[in-house]
Amino acid sequence: MHPPASAAPPLAYTADCLVRMGRFRDGLASAARELLETHLALPQEVHYVADLQRWLLSQMTVAMHFENYLDPAAPPISAKNLVRALVGTEIASRNTVYGFLQELKRYGFVVPLPSDDRRQRIFRATEMSERLIRRYFDIHLRALDIVDDGQRYALSCRHPDILFRAQPRFARLLLAQDDWHKPPQNIAKFVRSDSGSSILHDLIKGIPPLSTDMTSPIGVGKVSPNAFSLRYRISRTHAARLFGLAREAGLVGWTKDSNRGDCWISPDLVYAYRHWQAVKLAAVSQAFHEACLNPDVELCELVSG
Repeated sequence: MHPPASAAPPLAYTADCLVRMGRFRDGLASAARELLETHLALPQEVHYVADLQRWLLSQMTVAMHFENYLDPAAPPISAKNLVRALVGTEIASRNTVYGFLQELKRYGFVVPLPSDDRRQRIFRATEMSERLIRRYFDIHLRALDIVDDGQRYALSCRHPDILFRAQPRFARLLLAQDDWHKPPQNIAKFVRSDSGSSILHDLIKGIPPLSTDMTSPIGVGKVSPNAFSLRYRISRTHAARLFGLAREAGLVGWTKDSNRGDCWISPDLVYAYRHWQAVKLAAVSQAFHEACLNPDVELCELVSG
C-alpha cells in the first residue's frame, strides 16, 4: 500500500535553519549524551573511529557496503574504490586508506570476499559494523525528533532497511561538505585527535542556549584532563596536550594555575561546535527525507496514528 498524498516524509533542514530552531540545543545535547554512552559502553569499537579522518573513512566504507548490497553492480568495498570515492576531498592518502582497511579487517569490521580480480581485494562489512552504524544513525534520528517532534526513529524501527539507503546518502553529503571535513581550527584542534570529539561533546552538552552577542567566557565547573583521560581511555599525555593546545588558543581555561579551580569555555568554541554538529544533523535529515521517498516506506502507518 502506498502512502496517501498527505503523508509527507520527515522534514529536511539546512544547518543554518537547525541552529535557529528553539529545541536544537536539546536535540544536540541528547545526541551528545548517547554518543558518550556509546563510547563508554563500547570503548574498543569506538577507538577505531575516534578521530575525524577515521570516522569519515568508516562512514564511507559502510556506505559502499550498503550501496553494493542494494545494487550488486555498485562498487564494493576495496581500497581502490574507497580512494576513488574520496577524490577531491584531501581526507586521506592512498596509503592511509590501505592501512585503514587492513585495520578494519584485523578487528573484524570487514571481511574479505572472493574475487576474480587479482588487482584488488574486496570486502564486505560485518554484522558488527552494521549494528554500530545503525546505533549511530538512530542516535541522530532521535535527536532530530526532539528538535521538531518528528517520528523518524519510529519510522526507522518499522522499516529498518531505510538505513541501507539513508546512510550512504548521509556519508556522501558530508563528503561534499567542506564545513564538515574541513572544520574551523577551534574545532579541528579537538576532532582531528583521538577521542577529541567525545571531549567536546562532554564539555558542551550541558551549556544552555547562548545569545548571539555573547562574548564572556562560560563557566562549566570543575574539569580535569586526567579525569577525561580515564573516562575515555586515552593517555594522560594526550589529554594534557589536547587541553594545552585549547588553552593556548583561548578556547578553554581555568580560574587558577595548573588547570585548577573552575573551568571556562570560550563562546566561540560553543558556537563553532553547534554549527559543526548542525552540518551533520542537516545531512542526516536530508538523507532520511530522501530515503523515505522510496515507495516501499509506508508513511501512512505513522501519519494515521
